[in-house]
Amino acid sequence: MSRPLPSAADTATAHTYFLRRPAAPDHPPISILLRGVNLAGSSKFPASPSSHESTNPAEGCMSHVSGEDVFASAERGGQDGWYNGHPFLLDEADTHLRRLRAYGFTTLRYLVTWEALEHARPGKYDEAYIDYTISVLRKCRDYGFRVYISPHQDVFSRFLSGSGAPYWALLALGIHPRRVHQTGSAVLHHQWAREGFGGVEGREAATRGDQGDWPDMIWNTNLHRLAARHCFTMFFASEELAPKCTIDGQSASRWIQQRFNLAYGHLAERLRDAGGLLDECVIGWDSMNEPDGGFIGMPDMTTYPPSQSFKKGPSPTPVQAFQLGIGHPVKDVEIYDFTSLGEKKRGKTMLTPPDGAGLWLARQEAIEAGERWGWKWGDEWDFWDDNGDGGCVWAGHGVWDKATGEIRKPDYFAKRPDGQDYDFIDHFWRPHYTDLLSTLRAAHPRAISFLNPPVFEQPPDLAEAVKRGRVALSAHFYDGLTLLAKRRHVFNADAVGLQRGLISLPRALKFGAPSIKSSMQHQLGELKGDASRSSGVAEQREGRQYPTIIGEIGVPFDMKKTGLLGLAQGKKHARDYEEPEKAMDQVLTGCDGENALSYTLWAYEPYNTHAHGDGWNGEDLSIWSADDVATDSGGKGEAAESAPEPAPPDADAVVDLRALMIPGARGVRAWCRPYPLESAGRIEDVRFDMKKGTFELVIHVPGRAYARRMNREAFGEWARAADVKSAGEAGMPQDGASSTAPAQVSSTIFLPLVHYLHDGSAAPSGPDKHGRRVVVGAPEPGAVWGARPARVAVRVGVSEGEFVVVGQWATWTVDVRDEGREVRLRIGRAGDVVL
Repeated sequence: MSRPLPSAADTATAHTYFLRRPAAPDHPPISILLRGVNLAGSSKFPASPSSHESTNPAEGCMSHVSGEDVFASAERGGQDGWYNGHPFLLDEADTHLRRLRAYGFTTLRYLVTWEALEHARPGKYDEAYIDYTISVLRKCRDYGFRVYISPHQDVFSRFLSGSGAPYWALLALGIHPRRVHQTGSAVLHHQWAREGFGGVEGREAATRGDQGDWPDMIWNTNLHRLAARHCFTMFFASEELAPKCTIDGQSASRWIQQRFNLAYGHLAERLRDAGGLLDECVIGWDSMNEPDGGFIGMPDMTTYPPSQSFKKGPSPTPVQAFQLGIGHPVKDVEIYDFTSLGEKKRGKTMLTPPDGAGLWLARQEAIEAGERWGWKWGDEWDFWDDNGDGGCVWAGHGVWDKATGEIRKPDYFAKRPDGQDYDFIDHFWRPHYTDLLSTLRAAHPRAISFLNPPVFEQPPDLAEAVKRGRVALSAHFYDGLTLLAKRRHVFNADAVGLQRGLISLPRALKFGAPSIKSSMQHQLGELKGDASRSSGVAEQREGRQYPTIIGEIGVPFDMKKTGLLGLAQGKKHARDYEEPEKAMDQVLTGCDGENALSYTLWAYEPYNTHAHGDGWNGEDLSIWSADDVATDSGGKGEAAESAPEPAPPDADAVVDLRALMIPGARGVRAWCRPYPLESAGRIEDVRFDMKKGTFELVIHVPGRAYARRMNREAFGEWARAADVKSAGEAGMPQDGASSTAPAQVSSTIFLPLVHYLHDGSAAPSGPDKHGRRVVVGAPEPGAVWGARPARVAVRVGVSEGEFVVVGQWATWTVDVRDEGREVRLRIGRAGDVVL
């Protein structure tokens, strides 16, 4: 049913594309676009909330699920196999993976949180979960997927509204997870119904029932609240900024980073020992997902820093957060909302931590935590008052005065003692990245390092001894205005240019769909440039460039409709995906053009529902939903049981691709789109018009001599040895003189049935006056589309070469020549497509 892929072990990263080894050393290396999905949002939380009984993994510990057991199960250390069943149950894996291959995807960004690996206690790994992960990855390998693993976190931990660190890690860094919400140190989804925005005031509002609905995307504001800022600062920089805080004789940063690195190192060792996974399926590892500097670099603790451009709900300044953190009530906390025109102040409020209880562990709690989980704080970690309370790490280091509430060291987090500025990426993120990569490569030597810097930030250059020629930039991109407001607008802005100071606000504003699409393409091109410019991943003096994959990109599917003058209107019904489809087309068009980017969409979520979206903080970005799977008789849709029955990859049964691909798919025309999986050279331009169905591709096919040089850079000894061998056999000198042997090279293009399904009316034809002909492809082997063959029909024009289609995959073959040249392809629909 799916086109087989060559071994993932051949994947190289020596140029601006991922490359595959060609058949001969004087043939152009094959450029690969890795396109696929993140798998999956449910991997951020356990499949069962209880350590005593199993529950439906579709519910599990979704962020909205409230109750005592959210904390109690974590305090017990969870259970073996706590995350098993996320991203999906093993007996459902074939259906999901077959569906993803049918959509044309070949790449998976596979999420693994630290908590999933090490929830029981420091150094005790969940071997049952790793066994489950190995089984899932073997399935991925059977379907030909390339996988890169994301050490995933958001806002540091799910106990701070995100994902990542286990419960005990927060205790080790000095804070009590049960008091995060009530002190305004984060706004947690599962406590919203009972406590609103936190404090006594939030509890009273919830009791009255007027705390309102869960505010969309408010989880993102938790990065700028006390709990996450503290934890990130301690994780990366306690050695310099909190030197009194030691654990087991080491700085807190060194101790906590070692736990993190060793957990993922253990996973890599288990995958190595399982055999047949590393390089054959798992091609590499992301760095920590979307890291944050916490307080690092903050110039003024009395006001909001420039990085805090998105505020929603009560938003304490850093100094107000410090006071709330020790249980003190705080007046005049400003309330914000976010609208299509940006932030809006909505007044002020007071926050009063109940019973005067603060965020920090009391002295006795700290002692009990160390005994329970197996660590010992150093003697200098002693910032409590006479009653054993109020142990604020930052008051203990003289940053502020607990008695007066005043900041004593305004630039503590901005300036080194020698007066130099702190640089989070250079001084703190890069050493952690290097240590993590070293740990992973001890088990996976040929791993590609997918470099994931803070969102929209430029990555540092790295020594070639670290990169080893096997690195790729893994930037993330979201259209922030659409994501936060959950609707398309008639205007937008160049967010990357604004954050990087490359453009002024008036010039950043864009109006109208064509201008917005062009801006998306420009912003993504700016991110791609980080992999080749001297100030990015590669230094020009090395003569190297590296590929880019957009590790996360997507749109919300619970969008409001945009009406006259760009005003928001309600959706017609829950399955109305016209607006998300247009929004997705805008951002993915940005990945095309000259950018020709690889990407993994956020996300494919097997447990998505209309009621709770992806199950995490109200987000609803999954391209597929179980609630949209229609029954055989039509209707509003049922759960995933109505999807096709799973079957092993070598099953003889005929697969109905329509039943597999269409039910549950949301905005499918935007993301199930044609693209060149493999190109016989460098992609100069790729364009797709979703409405018209036209697809255009321009490839520069290098000549033999340049192809040799590229292959030597990308494939080293193989290219040199094969070059000598082929030169001797053909009587061809090694300097690039022509060979008399005819040779051809092929590009592989995905032509999805959702755009080019043969309607039965089109027939093969010779060239028309424009040189275009109708090609009716051979049916997909072992598959049908409802009652008809699963085949495409397209109107094709090529500048040269042969064009053949089988199923959803086309092969375009051209000659290898001594001189380089451009070759062109244009495709259009040959009939009406009715899904």
